[in-house]
Amino acid sequence: IQNDVFFSEVRVPKANVVGKVGEGWTVAKYLMEFERGGGVSTPGLKARLGRIHAMAAAEGLSSDHGFMARLSALAIEIDALEAVELQILSNLSQGDAPGAKSSMMKTVGTELSQRLTELGLEAAGVYGAAYQPHATQPGGPTPNYRPPADQGHVGPDDSLTVAAKYLNDRAGSIYAGTNEIQRNIIAKAVLGL
Repeated sequence: IQNDVFFSEVRVPKANVVGKVGEGWTVAKYLMEFERGGGVSTPGLKARLGRIHAMAAAEGLSSDHGFMARLSALAIEIDALEAVELQILSNLSQGDAPGAKSSMMKTVGTELSQRLTELGLEAAGVYGAAYQPHATQPGGPTPNYRPPADQGHVGPDDSLTVAAKYLNDRAGSIYAGTNEIQRNIIAKAVLGL
């Protein structure tokens, strides 16, 4: 669920003002550095990659060189993202702010996640097209949740949440600032454009 909240004519006691009056966007951008950089989890991406690999093997896609090449390319990109994620965590442990790297993490991470869901749909085959809302818990798809057998789901367990995850991950390139905005932040902060 995505959400926008707007306040008009808000009055805040001076003691509760964060930053300078009229510079709320600067404070919000700083706070969002931590939100963006913390939203990516390469272990989660790797786990999803493993489930897709298992589905591909079950569906006979392991011999599809094109599919396996795309899956391997994603594995390499996830490893590269993990290196940046570990660097950011190291910097944070030393008291540094993530800076523009959080924008890069958010952009690359959400786009990798979207590409993973596309391959997941392909690997699930016909089962990926089935909408099975009972296969998710409140709050969205959860990777290790398995609905009770008497719920009437179709297909292998790993295919149950593929469609819901695909639909949910479309929002990833929008929330916490669109990926286009993130690219502008990177262009200004890193490239000086």
